[in-house]
Amino acid sequence: MGPTAEPSDESLFAAYCGGDVAAFEVLFRRYQGPLGRHLDRMLNDQATAEELVVETFARLHTHRGRFYPGAAVRPWVYSIARNLARKQYRRDRLVRWSPLEAAELRAARPSSTSPAEVAHRVTAALAALPAPQREACSLRLFGELTLEEIASVTGASLGTVKSRLFYGQRRLRELLADMDPGSGDTT
Repeated sequence: MGPTAEPSDESLFAAYCGGDVAAFEVLFRRYQGPLGRHLDRMLNDQATAEELVVETFARLHTHRGRFYPGAAVRPWVYSIARNLARKQYRRDRLVRWSPLEAAELRAARPSSTSPAEVAHRVTAALAALPAPQREACSLRLFGELTLEEIASVTGASLGTVKSRLFYGQRRLRELLADMDPGSGDTT
């Protein structure tokens, strides 16, 4: 017997719309981790991110009648989550990044490279990016969305998404350059 292929998001959602509650649970478990990580990177608040994942799926349930058969589920899920995150961001008037924070990040060059320290540095570097670049990088790196899916989620053109990713990833490389094992001095 060969390995069985996992059902697609679209077939799971169609099954859920047809009354299969277990299909919705599978979709939730499939997206809970990646969507939560993306929202955490956007809001820099894990508890709020977890709440928004649940709220995203509550909205998905509420608006299931709006789903068009044949449409992709993943961009729809991330669009709902993005809108909820933006609403939360506005509501709390969060300002999670600033040029000063980026300067502090460059000044702090820790000697340890423990996994916790790496996670902290990456989180701080992402927080230092402008919001559109942070969102594009998070969707690509943590949500593993394609460029086309990111464009669909953000409402930006494909060229704009490519630009945001290019400049965001370049900035991340600058901020995290000292963590690259291949970037050591050879003098």
